[in-house]
Amino acid sequence: VAEATGGYERHLVDAMHELGIDVSINNPFQVRCLAKGLGVIEKNDPIDAAVIARFGQVAECRLTPKPSDAERKLKALVHRRDQAVSQMLKEQTRIPQTADEDARDLIEQAVKFYKAQIKTIEKQIAATIADCETLKPKSKILDSCPGVGRATIGVLLAELPELGTLSRGKIAKLVGVAPIVHQSGQTEGKRGTYGGRRMVRRVLYMAALVATQKNAVMKAFYRRLVAKGKPAKVALVAVMRKLLVTLNVMVRDMKTWSEPTLAQD
Repeated sequence: VAEATGGYERHLVDAMHELGIDVSINNPFQVRCLAKGLGVIEKNDPIDAAVIARFGQVAECRLTPKPSDAERKLKALVHRRDQAVSQMLKEQTRIPQTADEDARDLIEQAVKFYKAQIKTIEKQIAATIADCETLKPKSKILDSCPGVGRATIGVLLAELPELGTLSRGKIAKLVGVAPIVHQSGQTEGKRGTYGGRRMVRRVLYMAALVATQKNAVMKAFYRRLVAKGKPAKVALVAVMRKLLVTLNVMVRDMKTWSEPTLAQD
C-alpha cells in the first residue's frame, strides 16, 4: 500500500508491477485523516510509512492495475493536454489586462502556441486510442452517447480505468458525484458531493452541460428535476451522476447508447 505523491509514485508502481508485486495507490488525504484520527500529529518518513501500513490494514484498498504501454501513453497525453489548456486560458485572461502592445503581442503568440499544441496532442490521443485493441472498442461505446465528446472520452479512458468494473454506487463515489449523507440523530443535513477524481469530474461536468441540450434522455431528466424545484446546479450534478452510471453500464456490457435501456445495474 502506498499513497499518491503528485505523480512521483509512478516509478515505484512500475517497478513493483514489473516484479509481479501487487500495489494499491491511495488518496493521501484519506491517509492523513487516519493519522489525525489516531492522534498522530507528527509527520516524517518513518511515521508516514507506519500510518500508510495501518491504512492498508483497516481500509478497503483497491489494487492499482498494471497499465499497458498504450494506457500509460494515453494518460501522459491527457495530462499534457490538461496542462496546455490551463496555460492557454491563463494567457487569454492576460490579454485584456495588458496595455503595452508588444507585451500583448507576446501573449497572443503564446496563446497560438498552446492552441497548436493542443491540436497536436488531440491527434496523438486519437491515434493512441485507435491503435490499442482494448481502448478502441471502449472509445466507440463512449462516443455513441450524445453529449460525450473526444476530450471526455480521453480523460475517462486515462483517468478512470475502473469504468465498467464497479457498481453504480462505487463508481459515483470514486469520481465524487455521489450524494453524501450528513445526518446526526434527528438532524438531517443537506447532501452534497465531495472528493473524487478532479479531472474526471471536470470533464463530466462539461459533458453533462452538453447532454442537457443534446441528449434527449438527460435533457428530460434535468428538466424534470428543475420542475420539481431542484436548484439548477444540483440538477446538473444529478445529470453528471446519471451520465456516469449509464456510461459505466455501457462499458460493462460493451453496448452502445440505447435510450430504452439506461443506467441499469
